[in-house]
Amino acid sequence: MKICVLTNEFYPIYGGVGRTITNMCKSFKARNEELYIFNRSYKGKKIYKILTLNGRYNLKDVFVLCRKRKYFLYFIRSMWNIISERKVKFYFRLNMLLYLLIKPNILVKVLKSISSLHPYLKKINPELILVSACGSVIMPLGFILSRFMEKKIICCAHGDDFLVHTRYSLKSRYLKAIDKIITSCNKMNFLIKKINNLKDNKLTIIPRGLYLPDYEIRQNKEDARKELKIHNIDFILVSVGNHTPRKNFQIAIRAMKKIKELYPQLKFKYYLIGKGPESQKLKTLTKNLKLEEEVSFIGSVNDAKKNMYLKASDIFVLPSISSNKTIEGFGIAFLEANFFKLPVIGTTSGGIIEAIDHNKSGLLIEPNNLNDLVKAIIYLYENEEERKKMGEYGYRRVINKYNWNILIDKYIKLFQETIKQVK
Repeated sequence: MKICVLTNEFYPIYGGVGRTITNMCKSFKARNEELYIFNRSYKGKKIYKILTLNGRYNLKDVFVLCRKRKYFLYFIRSMWNIISERKVKFYFRLNMLLYLLIKPNILVKVLKSISSLHPYLKKINPELILVSACGSVIMPLGFILSRFMEKKIICCAHGDDFLVHTRYSLKSRYLKAIDKIITSCNKMNFLIKKINNLKDNKLTIIPRGLYLPDYEIRQNKEDARKELKIHNIDFILVSVGNHTPRKNFQIAIRAMKKIKELYPQLKFKYYLIGKGPESQKLKTLTKNLKLEEEVSFIGSVNDAKKNMYLKASDIFVLPSISSNKTIEGFGIAFLEANFFKLPVIGTTSGGIIEAIDHNKSGLLIEPNNLNDLVKAIIYLYENEEERKKMGEYGYRRVINKYNWNILIDKYIKLFQETIKQVK
């Protein structure tokens, strides 16, 4: 197969979403499938840095751009390809046009990207176009190009890219026109279907997973601790993720304070891997709670270092919360921790309820419940055999269910079936 991938996400950019797209591309190449990737932040063979997704544009920029014959012709042709799309109702097609016309910033980026990509696609002649998210620019860009090329189009949906929706939202019109939409779990499948009023046959669930060669590590737990200068007597908790309000790391730090008060004999360390807009706030909270000895901010590290910390730890904690604007689409970090045989603690938020097999690979607690978090940590601390049992179960679960050697077969099957569908 010849697959064209349009994406603005690549690991380590965009965390779990970027990791998923990167792993999919690695796995396809391992199967010797022809993959042509259009992405500005990734290096490699058959990767083209020609997407125009940066900058801010207004209505004046649209008129200036369309004064040039090339862009004007692409504008007219794009509008025609949308209005002549017969898969959706005429009213929806008008909405699809309106989505671009009332958003000049998106329209300019779409036109510039089309003018750059279309000549390449004519040479490549892909059998299918895959867009990495149903975001503001990537989705209409991919749809219009698919109609230029008369090819099928598949879109990945992660959570935040479709969650924000109002009665005036027009993004759902494009989702109705796309051939297939891939979601990561039942929860995301339910939400995108409900929010955008989509039919079941439009949606396919393929879970996120791990590309196992990325997690190979030669050190055992003792060696990893020695290399990281962690005492063997310490009980180690670790979190991995961007420091954003959704990750809710502040409640984990507060849990450390409560544990220190209730169990002064417990020698523990809590490592936070990552950084973000909340980093300084979290560090200030740590200082105010007098937890500088127990809580350490590691910052952003490479995969090898991150894997080392996971290998050296006893428990993984990620107490995420959701809102009407942001959600944890799945939580690939839980799978990473399980791979290193760590029991995990997460919340009943978004797709986490499927990333964690409750009481088997880890524990699920209510979001924003400090007492539940403390109880879960203490339970795993006091029950070493249960910790080991959960870790072993989680490891086997990742190998047997969330391994990209298995997941890639699902993608290939979906792509082949979509390509063969009658137009």
